[in-house]
Amino acid sequence: MTGAPARGAPGPAAEALALARRLAALEEGAIRCGAAARALAALEPERAVLVLGALVRASGGAEARLALAAVGQALVAPGDDLPYPWLAGVYAAASARGAPEVAALVVAPPPHRAYVEPRDKTDGHLAHLTLGHKKAMARAQRDPDLLARLAAEGDPVVVRELLRNAQLTEPFVVRIASRRPCRPATLRCIFETRRWRTRPAIARALVRNPYVETELALKLLAALGAADLRDISRDGVLHPLVRAVAARIAAERS
Repeated sequence: MTGAPARGAPGPAAEALALARRLAALEEGAIRCGAAARALAALEPERAVLVLGALVRASGGAEARLALAAVGQALVAPGDDLPYPWLAGVYAAASARGAPEVAALVVAPPPHRAYVEPRDKTDGHLAHLTLGHKKAMARAQRDPDLLARLAAEGDPVVVRELLRNAQLTEPFVVRIASRRPCRPATLRCIFETRRWRTRPAIARALVRNPYVETELALKLLAALGAADLRDISRDGVLHPLVRAVAARIAAERS
C-alpha cells in the first residue's frame, strides 16, 4: 500500500517522535528549519502525510511543538528542498486521506480580513523622524512608552527591528500580535522572529488575529492547546478554514 512503511521500519508515530527529538536538539532558526525541510523531502508525499499527522497529534509535548514550528517555517518558504510537485503531492494525499490538518500546512489562503491603511495615522511625536532613525530607536530604545508608539505605527520595517530589542517582553509582543487592525506584513515579522515564534501565547495571539495571513495561522494551530483550539473553532471573526482545522486537531487529540 502506498505510504506504508517497509517491514521493520518504524510506524508514523515513532517516526514523528524521532523527527521531533532530532529537530528539537538543533539550534532554533535556519539550522532547525533547514533540517525540517530536508527530513520532509526525504519522505514520499503519502508517507509525509502520515508522519505530519502523527506529529500534529503529538504536539502537546514541547519537542513536537518545536518541530512543528520548524516544519511551519520550512513550508512558508519551501525553496528547492520542497518543490511544488512534492507540496502538491502532500496536499493531494492529505485530501484523499481526509487529513485537513495536514493539507492546511501546504495551502496559502489570503488573510480573512483585508487591511486598509487608516487615513489619520500620524504620531506627532514620531512624525519628524526618518525611517532610519526609527529603526535605530526600535533596536536600542529602553523607554517603554516610545517602544509602544513605534509598535503602534505598525511599520513592518520598524517592527522587525523592534523585535530584536533586548528590552522587549513577551506580553509586549503579544500586544503587537493582538493589535487590530494590523498590517499582515507586521504580523509576519513576529512569525519570522526566532526569539518569539515558538512562544505559545504569541502563537495564540497571531492565530486569533483576523489580519494575519491565513497560511501562517494554519501553520501555528498545532502548537496550541486543546482549550485554545476549541475557542478558535468557535471564533466567528476568523477564517473558516482556520476554525475547521482547529476543531479537527482538537478532536484528533481527544
